[in-house]
Amino acid sequence: MSPDRRLVGSVVAVAVVLLTLAVGFVSATALRSFEAELRPELEREATIVGSIGARTLQRALDLGVPFDGLTGLDEYLGSLLATREGVAYLMLTDAAGRAVAAAGEVPAEFAGLSAGTPPPGRGAVMRALGASYDAALPLHEAGALAGWLHVGIARARLDTALDDMRWDVLIVLLVVLLATAEGLRFILSRLVEQPIGMVRRLQQRLAAGDWTARAPGDLGAEAGSVARHFNVLVRRMNDRWDRLCWLAAESGAGRRAAAVQDAVRDRLRFGATSVQDALAGGGASARLPLFLFVFAEQLSTSFNPIFAMELAEGRGGVLGAALPLVAFVAAVALLTPWGGEMVARHGPRRALLLGLVPAAAGHVGAALAQDLVTLSLARAVCGAGYAIVTIACQVQLAREAPSGRVARSLGGFTAAVMTGAVCGTAIGAVLADRLGFRLTFALSALLLLGIALLAWRCMPAGGAGEEKRMGVWQGARAAFADPHFVLLVVLAAIPAKVLLGGFVFFLAPLELRELGLSQAAIGRNVMLYGLCMLPAIVVGAWIADRTGRGGSLIVVAGLLNGAGLMLPFWLPADVALPVAIVATGVAQGLAAAPMLALIPSLALRPGAPTSAAMMSFLRLAERLGSVVGPPAAAALLAAGGGVQAMLVLGLVSAATALGYALALGLGRMRREAVA
Repeated sequence: MSPDRRLVGSVVAVAVVLLTLAVGFVSATALRSFEAELRPELEREATIVGSIGARTLQRALDLGVPFDGLTGLDEYLGSLLATREGVAYLMLTDAAGRAVAAAGEVPAEFAGLSAGTPPPGRGAVMRALGASYDAALPLHEAGALAGWLHVGIARARLDTALDDMRWDVLIVLLVVLLATAEGLRFILSRLVEQPIGMVRRLQQRLAAGDWTARAPGDLGAEAGSVARHFNVLVRRMNDRWDRLCWLAAESGAGRRAAAVQDAVRDRLRFGATSVQDALAGGGASARLPLFLFVFAEQLSTSFNPIFAMELAEGRGGVLGAALPLVAFVAAVALLTPWGGEMVARHGPRRALLLGLVPAAAGHVGAALAQDLVTLSLARAVCGAGYAIVTIACQVQLAREAPSGRVARSLGGFTAAVMTGAVCGTAIGAVLADRLGFRLTFALSALLLLGIALLAWRCMPAGGAGEEKRMGVWQGARAAFADPHFVLLVVLAAIPAKVLLGGFVFFLAPLELRELGLSQAAIGRNVMLYGLCMLPAIVVGAWIADRTGRGGSLIVVAGLLNGAGLMLPFWLPADVALPVAIVATGVAQGLAAAPMLALIPSLALRPGAPTSAAMMSFLRLAERLGSVVGPPAAAALLAAGGGVQAMLVLGLVSAATALGYALALGLGRMRREAVA
């Protein structure tokens, strides 16, 4: 790793660690404050419920009804319990703590008199008994203590609320760390890594005897100072060379001077000092706009179906709520090849700017939509922009990839998409709760305008016409005529997305619900996929670049995914399902970067389309796999149950991985035979 990359990595790591400590301290303090405020609220709730019941009983006692003569107590307590959500039990005891009537699940601690009798006092008494908070309200007869009405509030409510709050804090912490890392990576790349790289390139050119280039004069910080010194040195050397040539011409020793000048020119190059070595765009020039774009798009993920059902006003049911999502996915899948053609024709930066236009228009249309059809059309327009922008960023990352780091650079694409999706979904739910659905859509549109300014300022221009261009259909025929590309699509790309859509996003939530998990717990389990995929992307890209065996890594990932889905046959379901989700995240993260890194080499083959076109066709295949996955998993679930469905999906993953391994082995043997 170069020193500038080590510097950037070290600064990002230190900043993330410090931010983690700071946010962790604030979060822990907030949790303690939340618990301190929530516990009195539960006590107050128990006291209020108890006072309602005690008031009726006390009125009867005040009217002269003896405590021992109260009747219908079980029915009365049962009706009161049924109308109070969150109350675990109601129990009436006499002054000695002996039970008179009860409703609900009474703790075992009431079995003894000492446990059932509250401490002395005329007011309500609050204490913890078993799994409940018990509020005891006294009842008096003729001025003397006659009995106690106990109201139990389940402590599980407090524990659940605290657990949910802890997870919310962790999610916010994760969002802050991921967003901070992306922002720091971009800033340091622009202000540190690229200027240092510029200085190193100039140094290498000068050391090789090339005095024909100069650095931009607007570089900041220490790198700018060094670059300006290089420019002064280049100008002085060219001035001295020009003076030397003038003196040689004036000396009269034309032939001998010319020979000396030719000998110098063979070793050194002078002139053309107006040629400026511009800053390289770097992977960060596309990665941050991609992260922000996916972040803006995912702000509406948490409420899209709810907003659709509100606009449908009960018409269409679940299918109506799914219509905007189907329109978005269909637009992305169908327009991805045209997005690749647009990138090849206009270059990544211009294509990205053009793609932001329909994306912003779609969000504005969604914010103004008054019916389901309008919302669906707006989401389809957003899908068109998504198809263009993501392909533009993917191609830019491929072009800026340094030699030997193609997989790591393209792995940044998947990492940016996953990071943006996690952050956008989490923050979008908060914004929708505070601002409403329509304002959240409008905020997404405003964010896209900022992304356009960022891309126009930071992404390098050009790229149009640098590659051979074909029409979409001609490019599709050329791409799918390559057996290597077909094998990659059929045996790797499509199966991976079938498993993602069929297992992680459809089958796993249903099976987790069957285990009795809450919606929040199901969401946290599903999020394990993204959290495990992010570090796996980095590891997979590093292994692929270091070993050059991206195809083998894809095979290993497919086998790992298959093994994870077969775990319910050996482990309990409550353990097997989370582990299978983790295995899927790790496996697909390991295979993501190597799969993308194969595309540039395939595009170099004779008759192949551009890398932008091939990437678009790969993305199209992945989208088709995402569409096929849920209905396939639903059919398997209906036919044989969840465990059998996971077994079939696991066998598909393992079989396609072994098929891809066999194809790689045959190809290697064929190349060795030709050699």
